[in-house]
Amino acid sequence: MTASYDGFLLAHFVNGNTPDAEQIRFALTPSREPDSWRELNGGRPVLRSAVGECGVRDPFIVRDDARGTFVVLATDLRTYPDEDWARAVRWGSRSIVVWESHDLIEWSAGRLAEVAPAGAGNTWAPKAFWSPERSTWLVFFASALYADGAARLDQTHQRILVSETRDFTSFTPAQTYLDPGHDVIDVTFLAWRGGLARFSADSLSADPAFRSQFVRQEIGQSMLSTDFAVVAADLGTGTQSRAEGPAAFSSADGTAAYLLLDEFGERGYQLYRSETPHSGDWQHLSATRLPHGARHGSVIPITATERARLERAYLETSSWHQPNPSA
Repeated sequence: MTASYDGFLLAHFVNGNTPDAEQIRFALTPSREPDSWRELNGGRPVLRSAVGECGVRDPFIVRDDARGTFVVLATDLRTYPDEDWARAVRWGSRSIVVWESHDLIEWSAGRLAEVAPAGAGNTWAPKAFWSPERSTWLVFFASALYADGAARLDQTHQRILVSETRDFTSFTPAQTYLDPGHDVIDVTFLAWRGGLARFSADSLSADPAFRSQFVRQEIGQSMLSTDFAVVAADLGTGTQSRAEGPAAFSSADGTAAYLLLDEFGERGYQLYRSETPHSGDWQHLSATRLPHGARHGSVIPITATERARLERAYLETSSWHQPNPSA
C-alpha cells in the first residue's frame, strides 16, 4: 500500500440458504486498521445479478488504474433453494459475472463473460491479478473438466485455469494453471517484499486417505512460475474447523499482512495477521468483528476520499462491527 490509502473495502457474500445470500455486499473500515468494519447498505446486497444463474458468490474486486475503473468479478452460481451441488460441478455456468464502476457507487449492469472451455462443469472463484511481465490481467478460476460428450455421471476434481484480459470483456482461451490431480480451488496471491505468496484451498494431506479442508500457502517468484514451495499446509488449523476462500492484503503502513480465511458454513471469515507472511506464521485476531457470516470475498485499499464517498452513499443504512477486546 501507499500513504494515499486510508482504509479497506471488503466485497463478500454471506452464509445461508436464503434468496439474498448469494449476492454481493460491501463492508468498510473506519480507519487504516482492519479490526472493525462498517457493513454498508444495512447489510443488504449492493450488487445483484440478473444474468446467468441470477446468483453470485466469491466476489473479487480490483482497481484497474490503466482504465480508471474498479472491476468486480464473481462466480455465476445460485444454489438456493435446492443446494444441488452435483449439478453445480457437472453442468454449472462456464461464465463469470462482471461489474465496472468509476467511483465504487454507480456500477454497470452485471454482464456474463464466458471464460471456461466447453468441457468445464463449473467456473468458480474468479480472481484477477496484473502481470507486469505480460502487461495484462491474469484471471484465475477453478473448474472441473470433462471430455467431449461425457455424460458427467461422476464428479471429477477441480483444478485451476488461467485466462488473460486487458479489458475484462475479451479473454484468451483458458489454460490449465494448476492441476495436482486432486481438488484445488480459490487460488490467490500476496506480493510481499520481492516475493510472492500463493494461497489455495488444497485438499491434499499427508495421508492419502484423508482430504484436508484447510488452506495451503506456497512461496514463489512470479504467478506463472513453477518454483512455488510449500511453507504451510493447513492454515486455519486450531482456530477454525475448516477454511477456504483465502483473501490476503498488506497493512496500510506495509509493516504486516492480513489474511482472511472462510470457515464456510459456520462463522464465515476470520482474520489473521503476520509481520513475516512468507513464513506461513499467522496470528488469529479473534477480537476482530467482521460482518456476520461474511464469506469468500476480497479486500482492496481505499483512499480517505473514496471512504467518504462510500459513507455518504450508504451512511443512513450502515452499521458498525467493533473489535471485542475481551475476546
